[in-house]
Amino acid sequence: MTIGAMAKAAGVGVETVRFYQRKGLLETPARTTGYRTYSESDVRTIRFIKRVQELGFSLKDAQDLLDIALCSEETRPKLADVCRKKIDEIQQKIVVLNRMLELVQQFSETCTSETVNDVPCSLLDCFENDWECCETPKRGEK
Repeated sequence: MTIGAMAKAAGVGVETVRFYQRKGLLETPARTTGYRTYSESDVRTIRFIKRVQELGFSLKDAQDLLDIALCSEETRPKLADVCRKKIDEIQQKIVVLNRMLELVQQFSETCTSETVNDVPCSLLDCFENDWECCETPKRGEK
């Protein structure tokens, strides 16, 4: 299949295919009859790359996983290491995201609540003073 047909089958743009080729993630096939022809294997490779990116893996990680190629007794320790590192990274991101969520909820409860006094409140002051300037009731108080 042509690069356009292959890209469409893989759900990416032609430029993505070329980018993966430049990065060494995908082989650039030789020209036959004036066109480069791609295989279903190339489609599967691109789908794999996109899927592992959805899981948070980088292109470098995707290349490392493609280099492993098989799940076997020999490769399991390497795969386990790659997955363990990604799990740790995701767990750290969850901690950071949960903290961000708490702060945005606090900001919303403090500065957008109908219980806020009608006294103007500087957002800069609120941020610097952990929302104390808005003089809202503490959580649980009314």
